[in-house]
Amino acid sequence: MLVCMPSKDENDGFQEAVRRIEIAKHSDQSHLDLSGLNLSVVPESITQLAKLSYLSLQHNQIRTVPDSLTQLVALRGLSLSANQISSIPDFLAQLVNLHILLLSNNQISTVPDCIAQLSNLRTLNLSVNQISTIPDSLFQLSKLAELDLQGNPSLGIPEEILGTALNPKPAQEILRYYFAQREGSKPLNEAKLILVGTGGVGKTSLVKTLTTGKFDPREKTTEGIKISDWSCPLSRDEKVIIHIWDFGGQEMMHATHQFFLTARSLYLLVLSRRQGRHDEEADYWLRLIRAFGGKEAPVIVVLNQQKSEPFDVNRGGWLEKYKENIRSFVQTDCDDNKSMANLKETIEEQLGGMTSLKASFPTRWFKIKDELARMKTDYVSLEDYRRTCEKYGEKSVESQTSLSAYLHDLGIALNYNEDHRLRFGYVLKPEWVTEGIYTLLHAFVGSKGLFTPGEAERVLEKKKYSAESVHFILSLMEQFELSFPLGDTKNRALIPELLDDQQPPLAAKFKLQECLNFGYRYLIVPGGLLPRFIVRTHHLSEPVARWKSGVILVDGTNSCRALIRTDAAERQVRIHVDGPQASRRDLLAIIRHNFAVIHRDYEFKPEELVYPSGVPDKPLGLSELEALRREGDITARVVLQDKTVIKPNIAEVIQSVESPLEPVRIFLSYSHKDENHLNELRKDLKLMERNGLILPWYDRELSAGEKWNARILQELTEADVIVCQLSSDFLASDFCVLTELATAIKRKEAGEAELIGYVLHECGWKEVPKLRQFQILRNGKSLGWNKHKYWREIAEGIQKSLKKLQGRPRKGRPHNG
Repeated sequence: MLVCMPSKDENDGFQEAVRRIEIAKHSDQSHLDLSGLNLSVVPESITQLAKLSYLSLQHNQIRTVPDSLTQLVALRGLSLSANQISSIPDFLAQLVNLHILLLSNNQISTVPDCIAQLSNLRTLNLSVNQISTIPDSLFQLSKLAELDLQGNPSLGIPEEILGTALNPKPAQEILRYYFAQREGSKPLNEAKLILVGTGGVGKTSLVKTLTTGKFDPREKTTEGIKISDWSCPLSRDEKVIIHIWDFGGQEMMHATHQFFLTARSLYLLVLSRRQGRHDEEADYWLRLIRAFGGKEAPVIVVLNQQKSEPFDVNRGGWLEKYKENIRSFVQTDCDDNKSMANLKETIEEQLGGMTSLKASFPTRWFKIKDELARMKTDYVSLEDYRRTCEKYGEKSVESQTSLSAYLHDLGIALNYNEDHRLRFGYVLKPEWVTEGIYTLLHAFVGSKGLFTPGEAERVLEKKKYSAESVHFILSLMEQFELSFPLGDTKNRALIPELLDDQQPPLAAKFKLQECLNFGYRYLIVPGGLLPRFIVRTHHLSEPVARWKSGVILVDGTNSCRALIRTDAAERQVRIHVDGPQASRRDLLAIIRHNFAVIHRDYEFKPEELVYPSGVPDKPLGLSELEALRREGDITARVVLQDKTVIKPNIAEVIQSVESPLEPVRIFLSYSHKDENHLNELRKDLKLMERNGLILPWYDRELSAGEKWNARILQELTEADVIVCQLSSDFLASDFCVLTELATAIKRKEAGEAELIGYVLHECGWKEVPKLRQFQILRNGKSLGWNKHKYWREIAEGIQKSLKKLQGRPRKGRPHNG
């Protein structure tokens, strides 16, 4: 065999490769790293490593895959990324044990059929190449889980389908989309344009002038969100449909904006001189856009109403801070045709650069989209949506989910599949849900947010909402954490966003210097933050102790109270807990847990603040203190207002706010045929969950395309308590009995987890011998006529069993809020 020797420049790397191969041969290594050695050829001695499992040849100068690799029959992982390879040879198929093949950052233009012969392949990375087609044979790779095709624009697969390096989409989902659009597709040519800004800056007038060419100086201010379509020309022969969302600027509406700010959108941030505080306003809206629209969401800053009040802003400073987002600054006035033409041109230019606008949309997806648009109903269930998809040939659940994400981001059919709170329905007419919510917000300002379902029906009846529709809207508001039922005799509910601005006298009775103090510092305090917190913790507060920017919580069990307030000027939430010293951390743990749940919805995470004892006005960053402690520091330095210096003990300050209890991880095992009953139990467990006592998990929390079997086994293995809902359907399910129950019994016998069961319906549970020795709630009595009593007793039984776990070391993962 003719072997090309390396050039002089490559000789050092080649000799180093030979040396590493020799070491691997004599030490019987299973892994060999030959990356970054500037190799153009691979030493022939590599063939002597017949037992090698993993080989890295990345970041070299290899142009041709060496056939010597075929001798490495035990190879499970091979990386040839970042070379100059232009083709994949057929002989690579001889590596039948290959699980991982990495070929990213090369010059490959064709994926050969031989890849399909690697039947054990689980990961294939072909990103950043020149690939234009994928062979049908790749569907034969039944074990392929990860397929990275990013950086191959000729394939026409949008980023949303490909996923990211940190969050890759399942291989089969990518392939299904690719072959579906290859059967027939065309560019989507639809996008979403969102206008944000405070009230009175002229957003509505801008929309009217853009879409109709007419300006009405008496245009009414938008309340809530107004949605309109605009046929926008990108060229002489090409038009796109732009769905324009005009967001009202009223402060009370900001809490709901987060549910409609989406990816695949172009944003107009509209400012005017009369508004003032431009830096502060821009900072607020740009951070909000980044939080919910994405780190690189494109924004055009519109400096409006220039004729009456001309102004400018610190463009260089803003670009320095938000260079990933701000695409352009445009000065406008609706009464100035030239400036409006400039704005149009800028919008068209930015739309032309949006890859999602040109993404290939499978023909059958167009049919599904059009069918949904024709429906006269305002919303449909998840099941109805899936039936519509199947009607037009889209049977893949993963592809249905991908389509639903497109429709949501475009504002065509709202859905919240990624949000476990809102998975139950698809809103086909966004105006319908936004108008309903904003109508109720305005209607109950005078009552400080208090209302009954009957009053809501009467308000929305005038807007042609049926009783069923009102129930749907109220459910959405509860799921959005915009309102909650008070549970009083009048059956009233409360919208905390409409509470009074004045804090009650009770707040002044807290002696902050004597409290356990904690807080959060935000880049921006999101609209509706405290109202959402009030909703989540309403079981711990009284009506007289709630106001728009604060709340007082009471833990009656431990005689502790907490004052929680937002400080908008300092961009902070301050928390002060008083009561018995030994119990304060318990209440603080509940508070921190609920804030952690809310914070998951934001891209930016706040800084956690701790305070030395007796110093409520000198916050210290918790993460910074932890870093100092890791470096061996014992004390921190704090300069007080009178310029005296104190040196609090770092470990003591951190320990003062650490949660004394770790939440119990609960795995809920059930038959899908009994899911409606399990949901009743989840309602009764909600208080324990909101108090941070438990972290329940069930398989509906699986995301689309996730490896469900592996995830279920992972959650089973990490659970502290496994709760089985026993029924005939449960016992008839092989997976429930042979996998979930068998694993639960094994972990119980090993002393790793508690096993709790309850009998939903009369069934043969006693015929499972080992199950009879474990805890069966209510002495095995099944669900009777009083279902509320039944579920309350089941929840209380679970709560009692949790006390056995307090203080016991557990295997579950650390609580992350």
